[in-house]
Amino acid sequence: MIVKRKRFISLFMAAVCMFLFAVPAFATTRASIQINQYDMKVTPVAGTLNIYFSVVGNNGMDKIGCESIYVYEKSGSRWVLTDSWDEDDDGMSRTDSAFKTNTIYCDSEAGVEYKVVVTIFAENSAGRDSRTRTIYVTGR
Repeated sequence: MIVKRKRFISLFMAAVCMFLFAVPAFATTRASIQINQYDMKVTPVAGTLNIYFSVVGNNGMDKIGCESIYVYEKSGSRWVLTDSWDEDDDGMSRTDSAFKTNTIYCDSEAGVEYKVVVTIFAENSAGRDSRTRTIYVTGR
């Protein structure tokens, strides 16, 4: 009787472990149904931050592009929001397309540290997916 109980508990625990490992694999696959590839970069040039984003969806998307850009300037030990854009601003997103690429320009000052938070997205009938990248640069 004790051997049967130990065998049952062992099989039960093995099944629980298999389920736990299966959920993250499914979630990872599910998370990329909309987004095939993406890129986000910030390049400081004289007096400007060039904020580049590119997102390619899996097939045609209902809406695709950059969900938001937040530019923070370092002031002492704090980050202060200096500029922002959202998906409905000019050049940030498009509808009924498979991709969106653009560069947004933001004024900057030489020697000042900036934190830029860029979030891209793709949306279709299956839902919406997004990716965020935080990039630190110094103005030129």
